[in-house]
Amino acid sequence: MTEPQRVRQPGDREVAPGRLALVQSFVNSVNVEFGPDAFASVPSLVRWMERNGFPAGAGAPTEADRAEAVAVREALRALMRANNGAGDDPEARALIERVAAGCPLVLGFGADGAPGLRPAGTGTRGMIAQVLGIVVEAVHEGTWPRLKSCHEHRCEWAFYDRARNRSGRWCSMAVCGTRSKMQAYRQGRRAAASAGAR
Repeated sequence: MTEPQRVRQPGDREVAPGRLALVQSFVNSVNVEFGPDAFASVPSLVRWMERNGFPAGAGAPTEADRAEAVAVREALRALMRANNGAGDDPEARALIERVAAGCPLVLGFGADGAPGLRPAGTGTRGMIAQVLGIVVEAVHEGTWPRLKSCHEHRCEWAFYDRARNRSGRWCSMAVCGTRSKMQAYRQGRRAAASAGAR
């Protein structure tokens, strides 16, 4: 697998470390607020896969493959919302488990001779297997809880929280943090005005 495509991060944050950058790139394949969506069509999915080191393989992805990649992406985003204080999402976990059953990993050896898990298949199934395998690695390394979905519901960009106490809530304090705080301020003023009118 080649190095995942590096995309400039909001707030000039650094991308997630090591292989976890691929998971971040996978989830950020769509800009929720403004677009575009790299998985919007089969050809655009193939382009994203090739840029990120996943040749389409013998069989070109189908529309069903594309839909499955989108479903896994959004389920991972839900798990990243949980990493940022949102409630647990059993449906997201169930979807990932269901898809993972068809995306096996097998033992393989790297160029350095070290054993590791690699996808048994190619194409979208191989890509999804690789992404989910990296999530499991990150859980064991302790880095997974730091990969979060922005707390601003209009954004939900996946960012890596490097704060010592894991207190980051927004991908960009200057944009999403300020917007979220302004919304909370306006809601507080409306509530106070409503209470005063009684």
